[in-house]
Amino acid sequence: MPYQAGVEMSVVTDEHVVQDIKQLHATIHRLEREVIREKAARRTAEDIAEAGLRKLYISQDQLKLLNRISSFANDCDCPTQALQFALKEICEQQVWSVGHALLRTGPKGDERLEGSDIWFSLHQDVAFPFLEASRKIVAWPCASVPGRLFLENSPIWTPDIYAQHAFTRAAAAKRAGLRSSISVPIIMGHELVGAMEFYQPDSIKPSEQLMDVLLQIGTQLGRVFKRARHADMLFKNASTDPLTGLPNRTAFETEIESAFAEEKRKADYKTAVIYVGLDGFKLVNDTLGHSSGDVLVVEMANRLRHVAKTFDGEDWVDRVSLARVGGDEFVMLVQSIDVRDIANDIAAEIHKCLRPIHRIGMNEVQAVASIGIALNGPEYENAQELLRDADVAMYEAKTEGPEQTYHFTAEMRNAALARLDLEIDLRRAVESSAFELHFQPIVSLSDRETVGFEALVRWRKAHDTIVMPDDFIPTAEACGLIVPIGTWVLREACRSAVRFHASNSQSASLYISVNVALQQFQQLHFVTLVRDILLETGADPKWIRLELTESTAAINPSHSARTITQLNAMGILVSIDDFGTGYSSLAYLQSMPFDTLKIDQSFISGHLDANADWSFVLAMKQLADSLGMNVVVEGVENEFQQAELESFGCQFGQGWLFGMPQTEAMILADRCIVASGHLPESS
Repeated sequence: MPYQAGVEMSVVTDEHVVQDIKQLHATIHRLEREVIREKAARRTAEDIAEAGLRKLYISQDQLKLLNRISSFANDCDCPTQALQFALKEICEQQVWSVGHALLRTGPKGDERLEGSDIWFSLHQDVAFPFLEASRKIVAWPCASVPGRLFLENSPIWTPDIYAQHAFTRAAAAKRAGLRSSISVPIIMGHELVGAMEFYQPDSIKPSEQLMDVLLQIGTQLGRVFKRARHADMLFKNASTDPLTGLPNRTAFETEIESAFAEEKRKADYKTAVIYVGLDGFKLVNDTLGHSSGDVLVVEMANRLRHVAKTFDGEDWVDRVSLARVGGDEFVMLVQSIDVRDIANDIAAEIHKCLRPIHRIGMNEVQAVASIGIALNGPEYENAQELLRDADVAMYEAKTEGPEQTYHFTAEMRNAALARLDLEIDLRRAVESSAFELHFQPIVSLSDRETVGFEALVRWRKAHDTIVMPDDFIPTAEACGLIVPIGTWVLREACRSAVRFHASNSQSASLYISVNVALQQFQQLHFVTLVRDILLETGADPKWIRLELTESTAAINPSHSARTITQLNAMGILVSIDDFGTGYSSLAYLQSMPFDTLKIDQSFISGHLDANADWSFVLAMKQLADSLGMNVVVEGVENEFQQAELESFGCQFGQGWLFGMPQTEAMILADRCIVASGHLPESS
C-alpha cells in the first residue's frame, strides 16, 4: 500500500511539472510575440517620427518661402517687382526650371491673360526660346491652362503639358526639356488679375501643402495689384475730368509744359493751343438744370474727341490732345510743322461738328463755340503764357458773336486788361444802379404817329460821361452781369410806362419795347419775374413788349415757345429783333407765337435812290404777312426810305428820321416826338 501510494504520488507530481513547463513555454512565446510587436511598433514610430521630421522640415521651408514673398509684397507697390521676386524665390526653392507671369487685360466679356516680360529661369540659355514663346501667349477663358484659371481660382497641376491640345508652346517646351507645370492664380478679392506658371522636366506631383502655399502667395500678390490699382485710380482722379473722362487742367498743363520745354530747348516752334468756349452753356444750366448741362458737356466732349482723334491720325500732324479745363471750356494741344494751317483746319472742323442740334430730353438745344488760338514762339517764357493767350483770343472771339475763331495778337492782351478794368467798374455800376434809359420812338409809317418806344440802356459812368451799350453789354454778358442789368431795365421801363400813361399825353395803346438778353430770357423763373415786376410797378401788360433776337430764341426752341406763350397769356406781346442777321430758321419762326418782326437796319442802310435793292425787305415782309405778324423796320434815316417802305406795306418804322433816343424827362417835356436835325446818339 505504501509503495503503491508512492507511485501514484510520483505520477501526479510529473503531471504538474509538465503542466508548469507548458505554461512556461506559453509565457515565453507570448513574451517573444510582445517583444516582436514592440520592436515593430518602435520601428513604425521611428519611421513616423522620421517622416514627420521630414514633413516638418518641408513645411517650415514652404512657410519660410510664403513669409519671404508676403513680406516683400507688403512693402511693394509695383506688381512687376513683386512678381519678379516671387518667381525667383519659388523657382530657386522648389527647383522649378522656369517661372513666367501672365497679366489680365481686356474689358469684361473680352478678358484674357497675356504673356509678359516677367520671368525667371535656372537655365536661361536653354529656356529662352520657350520664354520668348510664352511672352507672346494670349489665353482666353477655356478648359485648358492657363485660361482655365478664369474658371478655377486655385493652382492647377498639369503632369503632362503635351497632353493639352491647346498647348501652343509644345515645340519650345520640348527643346527646353520641360514636362509638367503648375498654374497659380493671382487673385484680388474674387477677380483674377494675373497668373504665374512654373515648369519642370519631370512629373513629380506637388504636395497639397505646396499647392496651398502657392495659393496663399497668389493672394498676397493680389494685394499688390490692389494697391497699384488704387494708386492708379488716385492719379486718374487727380488728372482726369470725372464727367467726360478727358484729361483735366492739371494733366493738360503737365503735357504742355513738357512740349514747351522741348521746343524751347530746340528753338523749334510747332505748337499751338486751341481754346474752345461753348456759347450758351450757362443758359442750359439755368433753364434745364445742371444735369442737362452735364449731358450737353458730355456730348460736346465726344464730338471734340472725334475731331482730335481724326487729326491726330494724320501723317502730317505730330500730336493733337484734348482736355477739359472748365465748366464749358476745352483746350487742344496741336503739334505740326504746319501748325497754323492745321490749327485753323481743326477750328473749322470744331465749328462744323458742334453746329447740329442736340436733343436733351424733350428739348432741342444748339450750343456752338468761340475759339481762340495761340501759336508758340520765342516771345513766350513759359507754357502758362501760351495757354493764357489762347484764352484771351477765345474771349475776343466770344465778344464778336458765336462761332468765331480768333488768333491771339499782342493788342488782345491790352484789350483783356481793359476788359478787366471795365468789369470791375461795371460791377460797381450794378451795385449803385448807375444806369439810365433812353427811349427811341416807333412810329406808324402812314402818319408818323408814335405808337411806342424802344428802351435803350445807357451807363452813366460819370456826370458828363455816358457809356453806350455796345461798349459794355458784351462784357456784362461774359461776366454774368447782364441778368441784373436786364432786370433793372425791365423794371425801369415799366415805371416809365406808368408815368407816360399818367401824363395823358399819349395814346392809351402806347407801349415800351424792352430788349431781353439771352441769359435773362432763358431763366426758368423769367415769366414769374416779369409778372412780379408788373405787379410791383403797376404797369399794364399791354404797355410792355419784349424783343428777342433770333439767336436767343433758337438756343432752346421748345423752352422759348413755352415762355412766349406764357407771356402772351399775360397780355405781353413779343417781337423777334434784328431778323435776318442771326440764326434764321423758318421752322422756329413758325413754331413761336411772335407778334412783330423787326427788320434789321442793315437791310436798308445805304438805300438812297431808285436803284436800291429791296428784295430782302420784300421777302421778309411777305414772310411776316404769311405768319400774321406786324413789321417794324429799323434804321429809317431819310424820306426816300420811309416812302418806299410805306409803299411796300410795312406798317411801322424806327430810326433817326423819326427821332433820336431821349430821356424820359425830355419826352414828357416835349409831349411829342419830332425829327431832329442834329446827329443823334447811336442806339
